[in-house]
Amino acid sequence: YPEAVVLHLEGRFDFHAMDTFLAALSQAEKAHHPRHIILDLHQATFIDSMAIGRLVGTQHRLQRDAIRFTLARQTGYVDTALKEINLEAMISTVSSLEVGLALPPLKAQPERNDHA
Repeated sequence: YPEAVVLHLEGRFDFHAMDTFLAALSQAEKAHHPRHIILDLHQATFIDSMAIGRLVGTQHRLQRDAIRFTLARQTGYVDTALKEINLEAMISTVSSLEVGLALPPLKAQPERNDHA
């Protein structure tokens, strides 16, 4: 199992890019079974609310599976948009891939028993 997989996003991250993002994410999970997925946003030029919602949903799902999800190297409009909504409070955000790769894996979460 590799510790981390880096996915690179280029151009607009919006409704039209959603299928591509989800397919790349699924492929990375199935092929590599990583403990950490880093989304490199350095080449992303735009992000909309649907994409931000997908990032939050991805974070929650991966966290349940004890997989760290990190956003890296966002610049320009994407960086401004994510900072304005304080997304780093929900999703790890780093300035470089090296910093992201150095983050420790998440510890497995104990199973919840809602019947107690």
